[in-house]
Parts: sequence; structure tokens; C-alpha cells
Amino acid sequence: MAKKPKLEIPGLDIARAKQYSRVRLGVLLLGTAWSIGRMAWLGLGGRSARLRDVTRNRVPDERLATPTFVAAMALGSWVSGLPLSYLGGHRIERRFGLTKQTSRGWFLDSLKGFLLGLVFEVPLTTAAYAVIRRRPRDGWAILAGAAVPLSVALSNLAPVLILPLFNRFERLEDEPLVGRIKRLGERAGVPIADVYRMDMSRQTQKANAFFTGLGNTKRIVLGDTMIDQFTPEEIEGVVAHELGHQVHGDIWRLVALGGAYGFGGAYAVHRLAPPFIARTGQQSRIKGIDDEASLPLIGLVTTLVAFAAAPIQAAISRAIERRTDRFALALTGSGRAYAATMRRLATQNLADPDPPRLVVFFLGSHPPIAERIATAEAFTSDGG
Repeated sequence: MAKKPKLEIPGLDIARAKQYSRVRLGVLLLGTAWSIGRMAWLGLGGRSARLRDVTRNRVPDERLATPTFVAAMALGSWVSGLPLSYLGGHRIERRFGLTKQTSRGWFLDSLKGFLLGLVFEVPLTTAAYAVIRRRPRDGWAILAGAAVPLSVALSNLAPVLILPLFNRFERLEDEPLVGRIKRLGERAGVPIADVYRMDMSRQTQKANAFFTGLGNTKRIVLGDTMIDQFTPEEIEGVVAHELGHQVHGDIWRLVALGGAYGFGGAYAVHRLAPPFIARTGQQSRIKGIDDEASLPLIGLVTTLVAFAAAPIQAAISRAIERRTDRFALALTGSGRAYAATMRRLATQNLADPDPPRLVVFFLGSHPPIAERIATAEAFTSDGG
């Protein structure tokens, strides 16, 4: 078997990138194990049922019992997971030079994220249990169906109501760069109303860009980490990729896929959770899936279903990203420039350019950087 040629990316310490990837993978696995263990400890150990009894006995209005229970569970989950979140989300990033954010800044962002999540989680989970109690047979379908428009609404509201809570957005004043991006959008048939600069460096040194808005209000947001470190040609390559998602309707495709997964996952939980709760009822003291104390056990079943679906979701996402890379290459007409963009992304984000196949299989939402560079270089050799 021919030996794989050694990959080199100027400016990227590949050994360090692989170490960073391994450390992050280790934290992810540890976090998953911690989450599963915590849900089992709460649900199977009867602690969730005890918390249910406490909230029902101490809350004066029984209509507030379920939301109080959900809020208490969410608070416990956030507090207990804080040390590992701090390790993976801040200390490791600091160690590898990928953030300049202070510990205080990280904690405040985490607290804001928790409080924001609570605003959505408490009423939505309370409503879900109300639906399950009233419609035990088809409640899962009602919830899965409601999740689709809700996710679309939240996606559209996020750039206006949520993201500004964490970052500042300003119109980009670099007129030559703005002009290049708008002309690129015109060639792709995607009008861009404005180009914004986001102070991404508040949280990370990694680079990113994304679209917000609908129709004629579409705008592109560039992280300041990208604007300050990438050449205009490299930024064009990133924007061309994002335009590919717009042209191919990938947002709506992912919404449809998410809806399909939502229905499949909800049905799987509907079929698997009740017998699991019934078999463990003696030790858990949980009465059924309509009992709010079942929340951690439903979480266990949901985790199992999500693990089984992960390779399929990752494979579909990689296929979409490959097609979008090809679109970006055709739009920019320069494989050399696009390869340079991929190298810059790998260097800036300390990305492992060629991760293990098993990691790609389960977690790879994008093709490995090495593959994306090879695709761009092949386009160059073909005359692009």
C-alpha cells in the first residue's frame, strides 16, 4: 500500500492541531459520560421523583409545579456541568491560544446563555408535558410538528434578539471589501443588503462568517478575526461558500431534514421511553412519561437516539458541504485562492486537517480540511 504523502500547511503546527483535536474530543466524551451519568443518577435513583414531590408540595399553585421543576432541573444541570464547561470552553481554548477572553467574561457569557435558555426551556418543556398528558397517543407527532415552525422562527429571530446579547454588530466600513462581496453576491444571484462586522474576538480567535436575514434583507456577517487576518481573496472564498448554501436552499433543506429527524426521533422516544420508564418505575418512582419527573429518563433515551442518528446526519452534512465547496470554486474561478482560504482557516482555527476516520464518521459535519484543499488544487490543475 502506498504511503500517504505528508501533509504540510504553512503556519499550521499539525502536531499541535491534532493534540488540540484529541483534547477537545476527550472533553466531549467526558461531558457526554457526565451527562448520561447525571441523568441516570437523577432518574433511576429516585432523586427526580423527590424533586417532583418537593415542588408539588411547596408551590402554592399546582399549575406552577411543572415549570418550577423544569427550572430547578435546568439550574442543577448548568451548575453541575459548569466545571467541565469551563475546562472545555475556556481553559483549553486559552491553553492553545484560541481565546483572549477572561474567565469573568466567559462566565458572564455562560450565565447569559443559561438565563436565555431558561426563558425558552421552561415554557416549552411545560407545554410539551401538557400536550403529552392530553394526547398520550399522538402527542409526539404534535410536538414534532410544532418544532419545525418554532425552529424557523427562532433562527430568524436569533440575529436580531439573541446574538446582539453576546456580540456587537457594526456595518463594515471597508468599502472595497464590501463592494467585492456584493459583486460576488450579484454573480451568484443572491442580493446582499449589507455587510456587517462582528466582534468575534471577544470570545475566540477563530474565524467565521455567516448569512442572516431573508429575501432582500440578506446580509453577510464577518467575524473581526477573519477581517483582520484573511486577505480579501480568502474572505471572498469564505463568502462564496456561504453563497452556495443560499443558492442551493440549504437552509430550508436542513429545516426539512431537521423536521424529518424530529419526527423520527420523537416517534422513537414515544416507543422506547414508556417501557423503559415502566421497567424502572419501582426504583425511580416515576409514574409514566407524562410525569415531569421522567425528564432525565427521556433525556437518556433521546441521547441514545441522537447517537444512533449522528453518523447519518454527519454524512448528509458533509455531502452538502462538498457540493457547496464545488459551487464556491466555480463562482470564484480560482482553485488556488480557495485552497489558500482552506489553509488559512485551518491555521486560524487550529483544525486537524486529517482527523481519524471514526471521528469524521460520527462528528464530521464538514469534510476534512485536507480533502477540501485537495479538491481546490484539483480544480486548479483542471485549469480553474
